[in-house]
Amino acid sequence: MEQLLDIRQNLINFYKKFELAINYMLKFVAALVVFMRVGSIGMYREEFAVLFNGATGAAFILLVSLIFTVSPSTVALLLVAVVIALQLSLAAEVAIFVFLLLVLIVVFYARLAPRQSMLILAIIFGFYFHIPYAVVLFAGLYVGLAAIIPVIIGTAVWTMLGPFIDLARAAPTLEMQEFDLFEIPAAFFEIFGQIFEILTTNLSWILIGFVFAMMILAVHLISLLAINHAKDIALGIGAAIGLICMIMVQVVAAVNLSILSIFLGSIISFGIVWVIKFFDKVVDYKRVERVKFEDEENVYYVRIVPKIGATAAKPAPEPEPEEEDDIYPRPIPNRRPR
Repeated sequence: MEQLLDIRQNLINFYKKFELAINYMLKFVAALVVFMRVGSIGMYREEFAVLFNGATGAAFILLVSLIFTVSPSTVALLLVAVVIALQLSLAAEVAIFVFLLLVLIVVFYARLAPRQSMLILAIIFGFYFHIPYAVVLFAGLYVGLAAIIPVIIGTAVWTMLGPFIDLARAAPTLEMQEFDLFEIPAAFFEIFGQIFEILTTNLSWILIGFVFAMMILAVHLISLLAINHAKDIALGIGAAIGLICMIMVQVVAAVNLSILSIFLGSIISFGIVWVIKFFDKVVDYKRVERVKFEDEENVYYVRIVPKIGATAAKPAPEPEPEEEDDIYPRPIPNRRPR
C-alpha cells in the first residue's frame, strides 16, 4: 500500500507540474476521436470531398481538432455541429434539420452551462467506446444532479444520429447534383414527416436517459452520506442500477444492446471511475473521529476523516550550534590601516 501511495503521489505531482499541457493534450485526443467518428458518416457532397479525403482530409481533421482544443465549449460544440452538417450535406434537408437542432442545443443550454455541456460530448465519446456508464458514474460523483440534462441530451444525439444517417442514405430523391437553394424549403417540408416519425417512434433514448438519470441520482445522494466508504458504495450501487435497468430495457423494449457489452461495460466503467476517485482522494476510515463542540448559539458535531498521503521525506535535521569555549564574545583585534 505504501508503494502504491508513493506512485499515486508521483503521478499527481507530475500532473500538477504539466497540468495545462496535459489538459490540452487530452482535449485534443478527445476531439480527434469525435471528429474521426463524425468523419465516418460519409454522406457529403462532392464539393466537400476535398475536406474529408486523402491528405487534405487528415489535415482538415487535425485543424478542426486543434480549433476545438483551444476554443470555449460553446464554440467547440458549434464546430461539431458544422462538421456533422457537412457530412450529411448530400441530403441537404436532413443536414439543415440536424444542424438547426444542434444549434438550438448550443444556444439554449450550452451557452448557459458551458462546463456541464461538455458532458454531451463526453457521453457520445463513451457510447463510441461502449462505456457510457463511466461518464454517468463520474457525473454523479463529481458533477451532481446538474449532469442529468447534458447526459440525456448527449444520449438523444447519439441515438438519433444513426436514424438520421439512414434517412439520408435511403432518400435518393434528395440527392441534388446541382445545389438549388430555392428547392430546399419544399423538399424540407416533404421530408419533415419522416423526421417527425423518427423523433416520435424512436424513443429508446428516453428509456436510456431515464436509466442514466437514476444512476446519477443514486450515486450523488449516496456519496453525500456520512458513512464509511460512501463513494465506493455509491459507485457500486450506481453500476448495479445501470446493469440491471439496461438489461431490462434491452429485454422489454427490444433496444439494440448486447447484454454482454452491458455487463462488461458496467464493470470497466466502475473500474475507471474508481481509479479516478483513488487519484482524487484517499482517506483512512480506521482513524475516523467525531468531535463535539459548541458556542453560545449552536452545538456542532463534526466527523473527521483523515486523508492518506504518500510518506513525505523527512526534512534534514538542522545543525546544532557549535559550543563556544568562553561565555563572553572574543574581542575583535584593532587593525591599523597600512
